[in-house]
Amino acid sequence: MSRLDGVREVRHQPFYDTLVRGIGQSNVQNLFQLFGNANIGNRAFTNLQIAGQFASDQTYIVKVLRVLTWFRAIDANFAALGTLPALNTNTQTTNSRMLDLYSLVAYGAYFNAITGDKPIFSAPLWYAPQGGGPSGFTTENSQSLASNGEASVQAILKLGVDIHIPARQNIAVTIEWFPFTRLGTGIGGAIAADLSPLEYLNTYDGAKLIQFYLDGAQTRDVQ
Repeated sequence: MSRLDGVREVRHQPFYDTLVRGIGQSNVQNLFQLFGNANIGNRAFTNLQIAGQFASDQTYIVKVLRVLTWFRAIDANFAALGTLPALNTNTQTTNSRMLDLYSLVAYGAYFNAITGDKPIFSAPLWYAPQGGGPSGFTTENSQSLASNGEASVQAILKLGVDIHIPARQNIAVTIEWFPFTRLGTGIGGAIAADLSPLEYLNTYDGAKLIQFYLDGAQTRDVQ
């Protein structure tokens, strides 16, 4: 069906793009630009149809920013089902390393949201909690559930001022990583190197997912 000229609709629809999604060691680069060309066409990674902007003269009002971080240790407690292979055979992940990764990503990475050629919002990843996902605890095994903030729709970054994105306006989000640099020697002597959250993320060979969400109201032509 062709579009109806002059008839527009408004819907609540989040748009997301992915920094990393998979299992095993990764090669995430510093200052990777989300909502660009890299993931277009792969719904597992993004639901944006055109790199850097919304399709068909759509406009958008961003009301909430979210950052989803999810990590899972593939250790002996990860039980495969049916004919699935034993994924933990060639991994070195542990529950402790998984929990370390949550805090290193939250405090070691910063995002910069851009419309056109102007930065409009910059903050560390912890500042934009995901506000959802599994939560709670269990004594079934040594695995823990963790998330970026509380799993509640109340625990989200509600912007003080809406971000208006007009038709054909370029959008981008860059993720910048900063190491925890050496301040001096350790109690036991010299510290060998800076602590790099990005290197820790890439070396971690369990399951990992980091996605950035623009959440708000989309206006588009009725078809």
